[in-house]
Amino acid sequence: MEKPPQSLSQTITYLKHCSSQLMTNRAISPASISIQRIHEIASIEYLELDRASKQVTSIQKDLFRAIHALDGDDKAAVREALSDIIYQLNSEILVPAFKDENKVDKLACDPALAG
Repeated sequence: MEKPPQSLSQTITYLKHCSSQLMTNRAISPASISIQRIHEIASIEYLELDRASKQVTSIQKDLFRAIHALDGDDKAAVREALSDIIYQLNSEILVPAFKDENKVDKLACDPALAG
């Protein structure tokens, strides 16, 4: 069995691949498909669907965490929750760096601006 995917998008892609294998095998020679092979692919699909379901539940929890953090005006917690969600959706996407909110404060303290 192959290594399970790490993100929801990879899980979906892998499930599409499994379904494609079943359809291809059926189209090539319907009578000679081994029941064992069909069972193996179906078992993999079941495990992947279970994994995807758990990922969706985790994403929902992280979305609620982000909403609560927004209510508390905790931008760091919002960013952390959203970063977790992005990673779960697609671990190959990099989360953009956090913008420094104190940029104006730092700019006002820049020695080059001193007169």
